[in-house]
Amino acid sequence: MNLLIVDDEVITIKGMMNGIDWKACGIDGKIWTAYSAESALKILNTQEIHLMLCDIEMSGDNGIDLLRSIRGINKEIACIFLTCHANFEYAQDAISLGCSDYILKPAPYEVIAERVKKVCAGLQRRLREQELVKYGSRELSGPEEGMEPGKGSRSAKEIVRQTEEYIQQHLSDSELLVSGIAEEMFLNKDYLNRVFKKAHGISISQYLIQERMRLAALLLKEPKANVNQVAEKVGYQNYPYFASSFKRCYGCSPMQYKKEHGGDEE
Repeated sequence: MNLLIVDDEVITIKGMMNGIDWKACGIDGKIWTAYSAESALKILNTQEIHLMLCDIEMSGDNGIDLLRSIRGINKEIACIFLTCHANFEYAQDAISLGCSDYILKPAPYEVIAERVKKVCAGLQRRLREQELVKYGSRELSGPEEGMEPGKGSRSAKEIVRQTEEYIQQHLSDSELLVSGIAEEMFLNKDYLNRVFKKAHGISISQYLIQERMRLAALLLKEPKANVNQVAEKVGYQNYPYFASSFKRCYGCSPMQYKKEHGGDEE
């Protein structure tokens, strides 16, 4: 597992390089460092990087700009953002770009190491799944028997990608349902769910809850976050239902999570 650390502060990178046991985190390959988004892109274009640990606030292009550029050239690497100034726009952009985690600075090296270890474990699972597909499982493909006539032909991978994008853009919509997504995609609901579950191992409804909880966790790290407003921003009008879903996912209430990660609510 190869790592790229991006930060325009030399002392910050040196501190993390010396203060974290990267091998214990799952980084058993090479570690590159970059002090600007431009330098990071040069490394990403020439080296195999699995995980990027990146500061958001940098001179020139910031971390969000960098990750957007990476996604634009179809680089499927994991990313953990570091930031001194948590805000809704950053969190929303980070989620939409597939950020794996979002850490507020200054953070103890133990916290950074724990988050990196968790993301690396997920990457290892994904790599194993890809190997299974490569050496025996049938790759997602086939005719779209559930698609309405005259809408063109899309592969199952394309359907899954478009569904993911639609969900990310509408996480705050409390009326978002599988039937509505299928209608937007011009697909039969059962067929869409079947294709999506084959790709992710979970249904669209489960994926929607998972992504809403992930965004909620990011938002709750903001010092001034209000738990009721966070619930609304991730599509829940009923707070008790949101709190119940959040606890099932993270093992604690939204308020407890906020106190541990983002400070007391004002």
